Amino acid sequence: MKQTGAVRLARMKRRLCLLGAVLSLTLGARANDAVRAIDDLLAEHWQRQGVTPNPPADEATLVRRLHLDLIGRIPTLEETRAFLDDRAPDKRTRLIDRLLASPGHTAHFFHFWADLLRVQSRANGGQGEMTSKPYLEHLKRRIRENLPYDALVRELITAQGKVWDNPAIGYSMRDLGMPLDNTANTARVFLGTRIECAQCHNHPFDTWTQMQFHQMAAYTYPLETNFTGVAEKGELAMLKRQAERATDRTSAVRHLGRVFENLGDFVRYSKVQVLPTRVLKLPHDYAYTDASPHAVVSATPLFGTTTDASLQSFADWLTSPENPRFTRVIANRLWRKVFGAGLFEPVDEMFESTAPVNAQLMTHLERLMIAEGYDLRAFLRVLYQTRAYQNESTRAELLPGEAYHFPGPLLRRLSAEQIYDSFVTLIQPTPDLPRRQGIDAEMAARLAYRGKLSDALDLMSPGEIFAGALKAAEVYETVSARATPLRQAYAAAQKAKDKVKMEQLNLEIRSTEFVARTGIHEHVVVPAVARLFEQKTGQPAPPPPPVVPPTAESLRRAGQNRAYLDVPGYDFGRDIPAEERAAAEARDEVFRAEAARFGVAEIDLYLRTRRAQARDWPRAADLESPAPRGHFLREFGQSDRELIDNANSDASMPQALVLMNSSLLAGVMGPHTQLNLNLGAAQQPEDVLEIVYLTVLSRPPSEREQRIWRHSGLSQAEDLVHALINTQQFLFIH
Repeated sequence: MKQTGAVRLARMKRRLCLLGAVLSLTLGARANDAVRAIDDLLAEHWQRQGVTPNPPADEATLVRRLHLDLIGRIPTLEETRAFLDDRAPDKRTRLIDRLLASPGHTAHFFHFWADLLRVQSRANGGQGEMTSKPYLEHLKRRIRENLPYDALVRELITAQGKVWDNPAIGYSMRDLGMPLDNTANTARVFLGTRIECAQCHNHPFDTWTQMQFHQMAAYTYPLETNFTGVAEKGELAMLKRQAERATDRTSAVRHLGRVFENLGDFVRYSKVQVLPTRVLKLPHDYAYTDASPHAVVSATPLFGTTTDASLQSFADWLTSPENPRFTRVIANRLWRKVFGAGLFEPVDEMFESTAPVNAQLMTHLERLMIAEGYDLRAFLRVLYQTRAYQNESTRAELLPGEAYHFPGPLLRRLSAEQIYDSFVTLIQPTPDLPRRQGIDAEMAARLAYRGKLSDALDLMSPGEIFAGALKAAEVYETVSARATPLRQAYAAAQKAKDKVKMEQLNLEIRSTEFVARTGIHEHVVVPAVARLFEQKTGQPAPPPPPVVPPTAESLRRAGQNRAYLDVPGYDFGRDIPAEERAAAEARDEVFRAEAARFGVAEIDLYLRTRRAQARDWPRAADLESPAPRGHFLREFGQSDRELIDNANSDASMPQALVLMNSSLLAGVMGPHTQLNLNLGAAQQPEDVLEIVYLTVLSRPPSEREQRIWRHSGLSQAEDLVHALINTQQFLFIH
């Protein structure tokens, strides 16, 4: 009997579903085996050490802990009740799986990597902004995709090219112009080894020598991060010197430096490349007998061997399962993230003598990481299901140097991001809203613009660029006579503090500079873009767009982008507005569903309120990295991301003042917040108490707490909320 297409499709779907179910069961069985193995190793260790494990945590404690640890915020009232009311025996596993697969996990895990890799939206004092924002979004995408850890590290270490093609170059650009610091940071983050002391002398407390530091640095030293456009074309410097010696051209030649600098501005700090001519030499004061100062250093790993001196060989060595530190360090970092302490501490200062508190467990975790193919999400899934993690937390303070045997996780204070995102949760009924992922439209436009100009200039020979630059320098010379008196007049107005005159002269100077730069546009960039157009299309280039003089308003802004030919392939980012509208529509659908769930009648008002909340109270991961000074996140101890793992979760007076006196409470108690919508369902005074406790602390009030409230003389929910958010119960992960 001949089957129809629909029948075949239905049968195929059933087979795929069956295969998926079998695969899920297989993976689940493997994970259960891994959980049991850790539980058994811990149980044996507890017995040897005479340690009594903590009792199992109750479900209210666990639902709050899992949400904070996996997605970085407290659960909503709806999420808490759904878990507490669920009677299925596998509900903990299902919750862990759901949270790990959620956008909230990506947002929360980003902070782990941002602190380690010092990810900033405007890195290097803003010099690397062109690269840092795409790099930041690239890391978020890799977390969302769950790229295996070893693959991620190889990608970061070996990344080359231009940022619009490969945003992973942000890893090297983060240490702009400081290749030796980049080597030290790489060793600390990925090998748990502090070798920065060996940059200047043999390590005083470890086995690493100054020679070993430089030998390892020799792998990545050829990476050039100070790319400034045409300046890399060495022949240009020679042509410039020749022109400077020609007496008949001195008046125009003196402006060549400015022309080259302005050309470099198009693509500055947007490219990383290997320059074979860059070789690392020992410093002038090298004082050891195994080599002389200024001797060329050959690339050699700290331990083991590599096939050659290439960057790829270094990355392969670094991320190999055979590397005795690579796997151990990430396994220990994640164990510390889950339990509050590592199997060895500090996690990033491993010595040859360093011994984990439970050697058998450490070895098992390394094998588990390798068996999971460096899938960090799968690895975390196992740890969160262990008996030790799901036990009550240990309340005793762990003293420096004291061994911890993990009868349960340590009691930990919330991070800055967890505190802030928990307030976001009290405000937003749906904290993890649909959002468009990736760079914004403004950055995409800048990348498309710079990408086109950079690739166009690459098609020009040094001789062609120089010829055009010389003509542009002649334009500068023509304009210079007019600009000089304007600058002198501006200096006089500044001395006289004549702000009106200063503003007028500033606009005139900028207008003059615009005319001067027109020479670069006409004689260098326009011909380059025309050649790029012809290469991409195989057609003659049409006339360039006319130069439009800037308005007074645009002159007040820093930099004016000119219009160039549209070239196929340099229009990325044009879909962003449509994607943003789609995300906004998706959020509105979520808001309408919330209104129906809470019985809100005034839909239009609700939509306006929720749109404002979504704009004003996004998740911490959707803000600048780090947040601006003075923001709640910085007051709560967010890292400035200048140093590795520089966050501070200690209590402070500014933090206490923020919690007691800032606008946070007003935000939480505002109209149509999650907390207020929940309170709208209260029927009796005692319902208010229970709703506030369940929303803020994810548990119902105890009988004692009910008595205290009844006799407190307070009646407003706002008073209770203010009290609870200032308690240790709210500010700690129990």
